[in-house]
Amino acid sequence: MTRRTLAVALALCLGCSSPSPVLDAAVPATDVPVADVPAPDVPATDASTEDIPATDVPPELPPRRSLPPSPRALADLAGFSLPGRDLPLGSSPSARGRRAWALRTLRAMGLHRVRREIFWRDVEPSPGAFSWGDYDALVDEARAAGVDLLGVLAYGNRWASAAPNASDFHAPDDPRTFAAFAAATVARYRDRVRDWEVWNEPNAGFRFWRPTLGGDAPAFGRLVSLAREAAVAADPMARVAFGGTVFLPQVIPGGVTFTRGSFEANPGLAPALGAFAMHAYTLYPPRVSPEAEGNGEVSHVHKIEEMAALLAASGYDLARPLWITETGWPVTTDVPEERQARYLVRTVLLSALAGADGVWLYELGDGNGRGDLVPEDLFGVYRYDPDTADAVDPAPKRSATALGALFAALGRFHVTGRERVAGAPDDAHVLALRDAGGHPAWVAWRADDGAAPWRWAPPAEATVIVDMVGEPVARGPDGVLVGGAPVYARGP
Repeated sequence: MTRRTLAVALALCLGCSSPSPVLDAAVPATDVPVADVPAPDVPATDASTEDIPATDVPPELPPRRSLPPSPRALADLAGFSLPGRDLPLGSSPSARGRRAWALRTLRAMGLHRVRREIFWRDVEPSPGAFSWGDYDALVDEARAAGVDLLGVLAYGNRWASAAPNASDFHAPDDPRTFAAFAAATVARYRDRVRDWEVWNEPNAGFRFWRPTLGGDAPAFGRLVSLAREAAVAADPMARVAFGGTVFLPQVIPGGVTFTRGSFEANPGLAPALGAFAMHAYTLYPPRVSPEAEGNGEVSHVHKIEEMAALLAASGYDLARPLWITETGWPVTTDVPEERQARYLVRTVLLSALAGADGVWLYELGDGNGRGDLVPEDLFGVYRYDPDTADAVDPAPKRSATALGALFAALGRFHVTGRERVAGAPDDAHVLALRDAGGHPAWVAWRADDGAAPWRWAPPAEATVIVDMVGEPVARGPDGVLVGGAPVYARGP
């Protein structure tokens, strides 16, 4: 497909949490150079390669930095990134009903973390004139429901750009105007919101940093620097994150390349950040497993490790949070409902194993599938419902049932590591977990969803064994069969 066609296709996927984009006609269909990741600082292999033909030498891996598993319990780690469709503004019965359903559903799963944009255009429609009512209601309803909001300080403002036909996704001419918006927003909600993210997918410039194709890394770094300073001045307890980038290069520069450019142009930025956000989708359209590697794909764990290596090299304190603020899969012919459920459950577990401080899944409810962005309408874990103000809630997909079962079975546990099991297939994953009281648990699956089930022998102290949707699994004399759908084991 042509670069122009691919750029249009990317517009259907990148930056899932935002309103439907209109691709600017001014965006050039030119190549975006994507620099190679610097040579790794990991030790070279001891094996000599002098007798190995060049065609057989594997490609050099980018630098990676492994992190210890997250100490967060799974139900404290995971959340949802929700667009305006799931958390709409306004006081209409439909808007109030949709917000109530989303917050109630999230809490019923055992979760308490939500990511949602706060649009500059909404709260400051003209310079210095602020309007907070709709966001006050949303923030207060989340707080009353026991939900913690990660607020995304979102995008430009028509009056802040002199570009012809400026949109809300054009970068401001003066980043200090955005910093003033950040300061006002953080000050407004300092007693209710602690965590903030600046912008969303800035390397998807054709959509979120217009009129560029792949964003402007130095300019974005400058905007984040100013916004962070202003936000922390308004609330010293605020944690402000560099906005989540699209990780994989696909016409646009990848997340590591873009972030490195931002840091190099703004040397004090990385050490000053209170948090860092990234996105972890597979190549568009998302269709391979979170463990997939090769053919342009990078596994979920390796995405985190590659970004952690860059952060460490740039002066970011890795004791601070590394967040995955969006990831997910739409239900398509490549990813049927069963596979979406497996991928989402495994992504939560792999995020914990790789040391992420949070993972926000995209998204809760499907759209109507009738617009130009049909794939975007199919990321939900609940089916489309045109009216959540009525007495009938949206119907769950397999993934909603599976996520509920994960947090019911293991929500209080945190991952402690991956166990190596003698005789297990190479793609087998067995993770060990423990709760605050020291009680153990385990989860097992195969990354190859097409492979024959593997017989796993859970430890003797595992007296409760359930499948991915919470149904009991009988332990046979040789253990239990495990495939791509995870199996959970724990004590009583």
